[in-house]
Amino acid sequence: MWRVPETIRDLLARNVVDFGDREAKVAVSYRSGDYIRNTWGEVDEASDRVAAGLTELGVQKGQKVACMLANHIESAYSYLAIHKIGAVFVPINIRLAPREVEYIVDNADADHFIAMSGALPLVEQVRGRLQVRNYVCLHRTGEDLPDWSVSFNQLLERPGKPPAVDIGPHDTADIIYTSGTTGLPKGVVLTQANKVACGRMWCSALMAYRTRYGVIRSQDCFPFFTSSGCSSVMMIWLYGGNVHIHEESFDVIKTLELIQKEKSTFYGGAPAMYAFILNHPRFKEFDTSSLKGLCSGAASMPSELIRKAQAAWPNIKIYNSYSLTEGGTGGTILDAADAVTKLGSVGFPMMPEQEMRVVDLDGRDVKPREIGEIVLRGPNVMKEYYKNPKATAETLKDGWLYTGDTGYYDEDGYLYFMDRLKDMIVRGGFNIYSVEVENVLYEHAAVKQCAVLAKPHPELGEDVLAFVVFKEGATATAQELHDFTKDKLADYKRPRDIRFLESLPINPTGKVDKKAMRAMIADQK
Repeated sequence: MWRVPETIRDLLARNVVDFGDREAKVAVSYRSGDYIRNTWGEVDEASDRVAAGLTELGVQKGQKVACMLANHIESAYSYLAIHKIGAVFVPINIRLAPREVEYIVDNADADHFIAMSGALPLVEQVRGRLQVRNYVCLHRTGEDLPDWSVSFNQLLERPGKPPAVDIGPHDTADIIYTSGTTGLPKGVVLTQANKVACGRMWCSALMAYRTRYGVIRSQDCFPFFTSSGCSSVMMIWLYGGNVHIHEESFDVIKTLELIQKEKSTFYGGAPAMYAFILNHPRFKEFDTSSLKGLCSGAASMPSELIRKAQAAWPNIKIYNSYSLTEGGTGGTILDAADAVTKLGSVGFPMMPEQEMRVVDLDGRDVKPREIGEIVLRGPNVMKEYYKNPKATAETLKDGWLYTGDTGYYDEDGYLYFMDRLKDMIVRGGFNIYSVEVENVLYEHAAVKQCAVLAKPHPELGEDVLAFVVFKEGATATAQELHDFTKDKLADYKRPRDIRFLESLPINPTGKVDKKAMRAMIADQK
């Protein structure tokens, strides 16, 4: 009998019943290095075997399983296996330093650790200071393992099914740690209900219908260990029952080759990725005509980049989204029909349950076009920060999540994202939003990438600093770029310090890494 799915396990079971023999996942195997194709039935069987193996090792409901895994098909097996036995998934960025990994594993009270062999040297540095019971290693075929680890590959190869475990919508599903840009990382606690709501709202927003015909073939390279990878992407896949084509990493040529080979119909990426693709000299060599939709996530998509995408794909549907880890990656989305008429907007709250407001410092709603803090509520919003009641109380107030992001509504109710509160530049008492300055710089024909930050100023407090990367073969002087902004920005907003780089640092979610850039500015003092 049909029933509404309440857990991650329910979503997978529904797909196995309805689409068991249909292709579900295309991703690289860490073990072999080859792309693997799995049906829903095969994904289910493989995750069953891993779940049974983890159970034999003593993994129980409610225990935390830290994972240092990347964009491989075995990562999907691990995620589903952990949730089949009611354990809690704790992803860890594979690019973190040993000290950062140690903090997360310890803070999360992780009982077990799954890591790919490439991360073992890092794990070895912190293992002696952790209270982890089991280390499970995903390794390449023929690769030797240290005696303190258990072979993930052997778990996957042994037959077995997980025990029956009672899992409910209010049970904790994931603890996802924030990037720590405002201090130590905080563990965002998401329940099973939060995760299912994420899938429900995203599928509704993207019209990713659960259909037996014309199935969406969705491709992306969002890192598995980020909230984009293990929440948005994972839950759209599970809720919508579509085909997910997961790139091992982002490389323009490999991305275009994969779109051409797999005839992908939908692509999800950060604005920087679209800029790299559209500006690549070999872009037109590849057949990307199968694409019907694009979604910009992780950061607001500049208006000029939207225009360029529409010129490259005249019939493409472009969705611009705004979401955050604490919101279970729920948030707002600009429908493709409004991509031109509402350039720069991130649209409306995701249907059917997301609510959004913009408020002043006292929590009162601001008027249209007045900038304030974005707050949201809905079934996707996190339960709490793990073991951090103070931060939880500061962020969750009267049922609303205070995002720390600024924006405004226009008269039609469309939301425009401006900046993180911490990224706002205060120059001589005037507030300047870096996104606004960046959007203007992107309009210049020579600019490929840019990032605007605050720099200390002895009299004004802060001033505007812009870093610019040129398109191949293009150039401009700092004065030319400054002059270009004269009729587009108020005088106090125009960048007076413009510096040129070969490339901008990018974090794992595809955003420009402003934390790294601030450190760079500090080092240059």
